[in-house]
Amino acid sequence: MFTSAKVGLFLSLRQIRRTSKWTTGLIVFILMLAFLNLVVVSGLLVGLISGSFKQFRESYSGEVIITAASGRDYIENSPALLSYLAQHPKVEAYSPRLGLSAQVLGTLTENPKPKERANKIGARLVGFDPVKEEALTGFSRFVIKGQNLQKGDEGYILLGTNLLKEYSSFADANIPGLDLLTGLDVGSKARVSLTGADGQVVSRDFIVKGLVKSKVDEISTRFFVLDTDLKSLIQVNKEQVQEIAIRTEYSFAPDLVLELKNFMGGYSARIQTTDEAIPSFLRNIETTFQVLGNALSSIALVVASITVFIVIFINAVTKRKFIGIMKGIGITPSAIQYSYIFQALFYGVVGSGIGLILTFGFLKPFFDQNPIDFPFSDGILVVTPTGAAIRVLILLGITLFAGYLPAKLIIRKNTLDAILGR
Repeated sequence: MFTSAKVGLFLSLRQIRRTSKWTTGLIVFILMLAFLNLVVVSGLLVGLISGSFKQFRESYSGEVIITAASGRDYIENSPALLSYLAQHPKVEAYSPRLGLSAQVLGTLTENPKPKERANKIGARLVGFDPVKEEALTGFSRFVIKGQNLQKGDEGYILLGTNLLKEYSSFADANIPGLDLLTGLDVGSKARVSLTGADGQVVSRDFIVKGLVKSKVDEISTRFFVLDTDLKSLIQVNKEQVQEIAIRTEYSFAPDLVLELKNFMGGYSARIQTTDEAIPSFLRNIETTFQVLGNALSSIALVVASITVFIVIFINAVTKRKFIGIMKGIGITPSAIQYSYIFQALFYGVVGSGIGLILTFGFLKPFFDQNPIDFPFSDGILVVTPTGAAIRVLILLGITLFAGYLPAKLIIRKNTLDAILGR
């Protein structure tokens, strides 16, 4: 078998050299496209969802997100927890946030007309430290108009664009019960009202300093003020926060979650990695897109295998006399089969190699730097070395089978019939 393989390798190299360069180039090109189809189609479909996961982590949650436990209004023992995070060597940045439900009134100068609802909306009002938030998420990049909040900007507010009719992506949707604020812009005044635990309503007027927009709903569907402003509006538990987002090494996040749970002890809080915080239905969508991408890619794989089969079959048929002579002078049928298998392997290896170079050398860096602008995410190309290696093995396996089958069919013919062309 080893001798047959060596002879087959020699014959295949001679055959490849004598084959038209255009034919060889076309086969390699088709296999390269088949490989790219296997990797890129599924990678881009998965990248639609993975891009939103990445944005959620980089723009809002960090690698670890701590929120109030179910049925609680705040994270218990918040001051001690924040002190612990400030001294932790693995915590790169963190941002504590206060968050309460609020009513925002957009028109202060006139009353609504009869049977007309007031220009107001209920949304989440978030109070944060602008320095810590900027270090964690680069929050200023979401300000599309006006300016970001700075230390000392008491009395100013930032508005999420999806709550403003002039800017919202939902403005053209006639959704019953969805009322968006109108007439608000940078420099306008808005009245924020909070209802306390005793039912007492506390109101305060703010000046709109900027508008924020992001594909992460937690940014574009909220209002933002300084944490000091929000503390002045609430009556109890002023030092307790509702959210803490933490930046750390992605691989260290599960360990940090365990450390924080041990630190909290009997205090209640929901501590999760960003992957755990993502809803399961989004994970199911990611899996569905992956299956869909693989199904579409398999079509290109079938086309490539048929192409290799036809080329090698025609090559073997046109050289039946040559094959018969080789068998007649003592070259074993297995050596001849090996020669065609090695040819198919050559096409598959070169095509996959070029595809790998294009994928990791050009396409992945390109989509990382220039993500596809979708309404709900920035699409990226999701491909890993392990996943690419599996696809290379699949492509080579199909290619080898496509090379072996026609050679097997031709070699089975009688030697004398092959020489005489019968």
